[in-house]
Amino acid sequence: MARDEVMAAEMPAARLAVAVDTRAPLRFALFFLIALALRWPVLGDWNWYSDDQFYALVGERMAAGDLLYVDIWDRKGPALFALYALIAMVSHAPLAWQLAATLAAAAGACGVYALSRLIGGPRGAYMAATAYLALMIRFDGSTGEAAVFYNPLVMLAAWSVATRLDALRTGTLPLRVVAGMAAAGLAIAFKPTALFESLWFGATIAVLLWRSGMAPGRLVAALAMAALAGALPWLLTGLWYLHLGHFADLWQATVASNFHRQNLDPHERTMRALALLGQLGLPILCAVLGEANRRRTQAPPSPALRFLSGWCLVSFVAVLGYPNIFTNYALPMLAPLCVLGVGFYQQRSIAPLLLAAIVISSLAFAHIYELPTRWRARAQLAAFERHVRAETPYRRLLVIGHTSLLYARIGARPPSVLAFPRHLYDGAEAGSSGIDEVAEMRRILAARPETVVIQDPLRANPVNEANLAAVNAYVRRCRAVRAFALSDKDGPVTQTVYSRCAP
Repeated sequence: MARDEVMAAEMPAARLAVAVDTRAPLRFALFFLIALALRWPVLGDWNWYSDDQFYALVGERMAAGDLLYVDIWDRKGPALFALYALIAMVSHAPLAWQLAATLAAAAGACGVYALSRLIGGPRGAYMAATAYLALMIRFDGSTGEAAVFYNPLVMLAAWSVATRLDALRTGTLPLRVVAGMAAAGLAIAFKPTALFESLWFGATIAVLLWRSGMAPGRLVAALAMAALAGALPWLLTGLWYLHLGHFADLWQATVASNFHRQNLDPHERTMRALALLGQLGLPILCAVLGEANRRRTQAPPSPALRFLSGWCLVSFVAVLGYPNIFTNYALPMLAPLCVLGVGFYQQRSIAPLLLAAIVISSLAFAHIYELPTRWRARAQLAAFERHVRAETPYRRLLVIGHTSLLYARIGARPPSVLAFPRHLYDGAEAGSSGIDEVAEMRRILAARPETVVIQDPLRANPVNEANLAAVNAYVRRCRAVRAFALSDKDGPVTQTVYSRCAP
């Protein structure tokens, strides 16, 4: 092909790249479409993932007047459930929170793009953002997991600091940085593990202001302002619960429960950490190759690159140092990791191939595009829901498994403040809520639920033997039994419906 023909072929792509780089609304729309294309097979499926369906249940209960941590219990932060309550006020349809999560994913991709542009060009930034969207699917971020919503807040905080490093060095605390710390504080109110990354941002601010020679009084005032901005969401929450007389419930749920949960043994935790690192192999490789490319050109690391590298390191330490490790824990690591890969993604030769490998492997490992399975699962889920609704005329339901949203789907009130079923059957959760789970199960069964749904397998080790024995003894009286073969993100699972258990 002649040189003029090559240039003519590249002109539309070049114009699009310039438009995406200079027009934020167009950039957001593009990433929203990519996010939609990656996750559309599970949109509308409320049983794809256990976590976000429970968040939706809590949101609906809060919208109906329940008080979080008092009438319905979990350990995650109040901002997450407040968001789901707002969504529930608009619509109870699963598509409502899933589209909100898709918007949040697109916002996160815009954050990756903006941060990547601080250390790389538009081509590399676009590919880094695309990798972020694909990797979210791989690590259980295809619907409404907590990190899908708070990652953009952490990125906003990182961007606010990274773009004002020069001002901080001169002893100035810009309002942008204060706003960024407020965003970090809101992220912590979604999930407290965001604290570790926020501490890195705060430490960077403190060190740069101290090195600037700022007077001690001004330094203390500046750091107090940044700290107050970050602490404000939790301060307001604490004051509100104190006013209501339920501060002890807030403390037990969000702080004390984390120290009473049974953690993984060291060997299993190490194996899970290694497995997680292995699953992150491709984006880690891209980041390493990007750094190798910088060193090959002998370009000195910019202050922004040093700051972003530190953020990435802290995110890894925070996740890998946590007592428990699950697949979705990798979600907060994706943004800084993808940003650091921008130097590699700018290369025209092998970079597109590795990006394609990231996208394809992410979709393959997540099983999200197994379309025949997804269609069958939707049909079975609808039949399952119809059957439980018909068999539970007085809406006295007990769920032992992952389908916690089933309560809301049939219009039943959860039989316990421990509405997340795992808190009743998972042995690792025993005692963490401050509620005697065995006594609570006795109370639930004494109320004679009409229908009991039991999942097989339960995917918990250890299980709460006493509670499962009590449930199994109770369902022997049930006069009807029907099994449904459903499928969620982890594969096939059987939901057995025991009904007509009580008049």
